[in-house]
Amino acid sequence: MGVEHDLRASWDRLCDTLKDSADYVFDPELNVDVSEQAEGLRHHLRMFFLAVDRTLENNNPQHPELGWTYPSKFGQDNPDGLYQTAPVDLSHTYRLTGRIDTVRYLGLSILNFVSGRGGITQQLNVGTPDLTDIGDGRIDVVFSPDADPGNHIGDWYQVEPEPSRLLVRQFFSDWRAESHAELHLECLDSTVPPSRLDPVRTATLIDEVANEINTVPKFWTDYAVGYRDRGEINTYAHVSAKYSGEGLGGSDQQAYGGCWYEVGPDEALLFEVTPPNCLYWNIQVGDIWFQSLDYVNLPTTLNDSQARLDPDGVLRVVISHQDPGIQNWIALGGCPHGALTYRWNNADTAPVPSLSLMSVSEIDGRLHPETPRLSTDDRAALNAERRRHALRRFTR
Repeated sequence: MGVEHDLRASWDRLCDTLKDSADYVFDPELNVDVSEQAEGLRHHLRMFFLAVDRTLENNNPQHPELGWTYPSKFGQDNPDGLYQTAPVDLSHTYRLTGRIDTVRYLGLSILNFVSGRGGITQQLNVGTPDLTDIGDGRIDVVFSPDADPGNHIGDWYQVEPEPSRLLVRQFFSDWRAESHAELHLECLDSTVPPSRLDPVRTATLIDEVANEINTVPKFWTDYAVGYRDRGEINTYAHVSAKYSGEGLGGSDQQAYGGCWYEVGPDEALLFEVTPPNCLYWNIQVGDIWFQSLDYVNLPTTLNDSQARLDPDGVLRVVISHQDPGIQNWIALGGCPHGALTYRWNNADTAPVPSLSLMSVSEIDGRLHPETPRLSTDDRAALNAERRRHALRRFTR
């Protein structure tokens, strides 16, 4: 009866926590309307889904599965990305193999994944172009507590023997031409066959899901609102150096910048920068819950393949609710405020963009005179292509 009681007690705690943990969505100090509260509840359930997947489904480090959850929507997820995770117990040796010949960037991080509960620590951050191509766009990467024996063809990383998760970032610049990598992860010295959950461990894992849903969604909301509360609104003046966000799970191969945006229905933000020499870059908007906006159906993000540089080398992007009829438009989709983020990947410098808020009627006067125009039909065709290739990435 004791074990049965523990299982039921864990289940009851999870149900109670799921009910109470969404209180932040309705906090009057957030100053959001009922439509944003609806998105907040959806985000909360998405984080619950992620927690269940990571804790109860894909959590056997001797038989890891390198999979993804759609949609991720975790901590200002990159709309150009496919994120995969797998559990690893680094007292064992793991081998990651596969083809990465078309994806623009593939990054590998080993981290503890405890955002909101003491910070994320990372043992390893590596990625293209530093991963060894062993032929035909293939990689063969080993993570092991043992030293490289010297005869491995590929990459060998000696790591500290502790429980962690492997995070794989795949970023796609040309959504039409680039496909996700074909990867396989295996534990080379597994000693325990897969089995059903035992009741004691199940109770512990259910408690872990409750702990995560009670902390992680609110953590990311507080992070996004922090921009607003510090007055970092429609400006990157507070960004002064390369920031990788490693303590939040970011990669040291990237420089990030973020701020809070507030744009009215008849207003627009003009984003201006000369991009650095880099492997890849992108700009995106997210909401108060620090999740990306709908990038499948709307151009809520731009990257180096989708945008057009002006003849003077400057990137000028209009961020607004209304379509300005140009290629470099980031749509807000009716979301009045949230987080505006950029990434420079494997860049030689980390320039800080400028932002200018103005009325929609002023935009034309601030664009380069050679800016080409898009018709309504052109936009519809781009959006249809965007949807097709975004869903192909997730095999949907």
